[in-house]
Amino acid sequence: MPKVKLLTSMAGIDFSHNSGDIIDCNESEAVRFVKAGIAEAVAAPSAKVERAIKKTATRKAISEE
Repeated sequence: MPKVKLLTSMAGIDFSHNSGDIIDCNESEAVRFVKAGIAEAVAAPSAKVERAIKKTATRKAISEE
């Protein structure tokens, strides 16, 4: 399903979307919204997901002989 970012607010019987919301819709609705100027297409996210990982310092025990 394509995603679009709304440039204007819109509401219906069972939905309500604010300006700036990114919504899922079918291909024909996405094309209609973009042509009407009420939405802009959103690129698909890349497959690579970055994650924050905390690096811990490792200390080695030194034995005294």
